[in-house]
Amino acid sequence: MAGSAASSQPAKKRPATKAVAHQTTIRSTAKRVAKHSSDVTVNGYTKKNGKQVKTYKRTAADGTQKDNYSAKGNVNPYTGKVGAKKATR
Repeated sequence: MAGSAASSQPAKKRPATKAVAHQTTIRSTAKRVAKHSSDVTVNGYTKKNGKQVKTYKRTAADGTQKDNYSAKGNVNPYTGKVGAKKATR
């Protein structure tokens, strides 16, 4: 095979950092978390500026922010996103 530059060495993998490994673990765990009956589906809508917002899920209003998906220490079971906001009430 003329002109072929095939290498016999396997490609080197970069080691995952602790943060990436931790985030991957949280995401895989989040997918196994049971969905709560207190979750509310918010239908998609159009903002005044014309931007489309897709349908999404959120926790039902209950007077506290500690159980919101975006609160620090919680994980959104639908997206796997880790909460980072400080609960103020």
